[in-house]
Amino acid sequence: MPRLVCFIVLAAAAVLRAAEPPVPGKTYFGRNDYVEYIAGSLPFVLSAAHGGRDRPSELPDRAKGTFAFDTNTQELARAIDEEFVARTGLHPHVIICRVHRRKIDCNREIVEGAAGHPLTEQTWKDFQGFIQTAQQAVVARHGQGFYIDLHGHSHADARLELGYAHSRDELGLPDADLSKPEFIRKGTLQFFALKNPSAYPALLHGPQSFGALLETAGFPSTPSLGKPVPGEPYFNGGYNVRTHTAPGTGFAGLQIESHSKGVRDTEANRRKFAAALVDQLAAYLEAQMGLKLPLKPKAK
Repeated sequence: MPRLVCFIVLAAAAVLRAAEPPVPGKTYFGRNDYVEYIAGSLPFVLSAAHGGRDRPSELPDRAKGTFAFDTNTQELARAIDEEFVARTGLHPHVIICRVHRRKIDCNREIVEGAAGHPLTEQTWKDFQGFIQTAQQAVVARHGQGFYIDLHGHSHADARLELGYAHSRDELGLPDADLSKPEFIRKGTLQFFALKNPSAYPALLHGPQSFGALLETAGFPSTPSLGKPVPGEPYFNGGYNVRTHTAPGTGFAGLQIESHSKGVRDTEANRRKFAAALVDQLAAYLEAQMGLKLPLKPKAK
């Protein structure tokens, strides 16, 4: 499907979010093209908050916060989008911040993320607003959806860290504690996990958990069947995944913190990971949420 490009000014972006459903296949931009939104029609929303490379002079450097650049996560998000199009003919919804994290952090609340600067605050609102627009479009079309916030880490343990908003200590609790509804409500899978609380431990680290599925595809992950309790340090999910899987969104989801080598360091590895993610996400969504993606066989 050819990608159409639609440049929109701030006022138009506000109108889109408020009244108009996004057109699948079009790309929308926020103010000064700082945030990019590829509209889709699949029940999946993907965001990349920390892969931006632009350093516009009109946005001041933030004085406080974390400034680490998640190298090639923007490119990884685009590879995942391209793989979905190749395998389904359809786009997921993809939201990318194109501005460097020194200027803005779209995975923090607005006070820390925009540091009080009006233009930075508008960029932050564009990013969050496009995610909300995408989710509303998914719920209108499919009734429910899944969200992944994509990041990168440089920890010594080279595996995918999946964040469900539970700490590593919490993930080490007995299954009886993990199965309690009050515990499930802390997490980012609560939208469907509360329907069967006793199965929640398996969703986190059982053979059909997302981590286990990724491991079968050759990408070590945690929590998973192979490593149910992450090591230290471990990124367990930030502002975006907690906000956009909250009650009332119609979404479940998780955060992926990806290591570099073999996942996002080269174009070939990004494409390899994208292919695995599409396959395993399709299996996961059908099994856990009854969402069947129209996957075509892999090209040989």
